[in-house]
Amino acid sequence: MQHYRPITRLLKRAITVDQHLAFARPFTSLTTTANKHKPDTKKDTTATDTLSNRQKFNQIQPPIKLYEKLEKLGFGTLLKTKRYSGLHKQKARRDQQRQQYTERVGPPPEPKYAFPLLSFFAGAKVPTSFPPESLDEIAFVGRSNVGKSSLINSVAESSVVRTSDKPGLTQQINFYNVGKLFHMIDMPGYGFAFVDDAEREQWRELMETYITKRKTLKRVYVVLDARHGVKVADVDFFKMLNSKQVKFQVVLTKCDLLVLPNLAKRIVTVEDHIKQLRNAVKDVVVVSSKTDAGINQFRKEMLFLMGHLQPKEFYQAIQAAKDEKEARRAKSASFKR
Repeated sequence: MQHYRPITRLLKRAITVDQHLAFARPFTSLTTTANKHKPDTKKDTTATDTLSNRQKFNQIQPPIKLYEKLEKLGFGTLLKTKRYSGLHKQKARRDQQRQQYTERVGPPPEPKYAFPLLSFFAGAKVPTSFPPESLDEIAFVGRSNVGKSSLINSVAESSVVRTSDKPGLTQQINFYNVGKLFHMIDMPGYGFAFVDDAEREQWRELMETYITKRKTLKRVYVVLDARHGVKVADVDFFKMLNSKQVKFQVVLTKCDLLVLPNLAKRIVTVEDHIKQLRNAVKDVVVVSSKTDAGINQFRKEMLFLMGHLQPKEFYQAIQAAKDEKEARRAKSASFKR
């Protein structure tokens, strides 16, 4: 038995240690069981962080109000598939609630709003060339090749503003008369353009001088391509405008190139970028210069902003006169044949 004494002593010591640990932590087994059922928040957070931008984008769930707004503006309707069945049920309930108070489900049709003739009157490559301040102004700015010039032409129903597929065509600040109501300003694009760094820096200084010094400036419309959303250059420009206490609003162009669900998700992501900026207008404008979807509503909002929105009958009379003129022209052409 002498041979086995050391082993016996070791076993006694191990039992003593185990008893001591059990006394010190009497609910060790319960704690272990509880930890099994406790969610691993750190693990969940890591899983969320590892999602790609595309996966995060696909997980966005826009509200039904946003879909209704886009449908009203002419950007299509949701497909009647199982995937959107919940949204269709929400929409049906909202329509039913509206019918309790009004005879029509949707809002009454809007007239076609119109601007006076758009005409170029000044261009400035240096601040000393800015024309004297007279009428109120609204300015358009955005990354190169986002469709800014095409947007101005669509809103004004004009072709005065030069357009091109080549980025960086607008190389100065261009001033346009909207009749005698107000001025529209087309600014150079920021970001990528076929110019050297020195010239791009000169544009930036020119734009910042105009934005900070122009007292007649009422709003800056920052134009983004809906397909690409907010980029780093846009975020920097937002922050610059906000720091200088300049009121600005985001306009999404080329919206016809996105299907309705993706367009709604894109709007949500843009709203998320600007929600903390005090000088940003939280309502994002959505338009398509190709199909004219959203253009009439944008025109109306601009007229209201500048204090020149007339009663609906005013625009209905203008449209009736145009229709009558077009009918006479068509009749005259048929007689010539």
